[in-house]
Amino acid sequence: MSAEDALADVMNLLETEPAPSSGLAGGLVPTAPNIPALREQLAVLVSTGKAKEAIGVQLTHEQVKRLSDKEVETFTKRYEA
Repeated sequence: MSAEDALADVMNLLETEPAPSSGLAGGLVPTAPNIPALREQLAVLVSTGKAKEAIGVQLTHEQVKRLSDKEVETFTKRYEA
């Protein structure tokens, strides 16, 4: 296989791979949120003492651990707003 053939193969692969999108897979289906990462983001807010001003609720680390996935999403949306 020549270098040109190898380059052509790589270019074909790059063209057929779907481009990453933010929030939507292929523009049609919403991707599931990364709950552990969002939970960690809330834990950082608690650690820095900024939870009350960022999300309107003062939480402890134990409370963050016990939040349901839906509650984690809700508090994260508040933080982003």
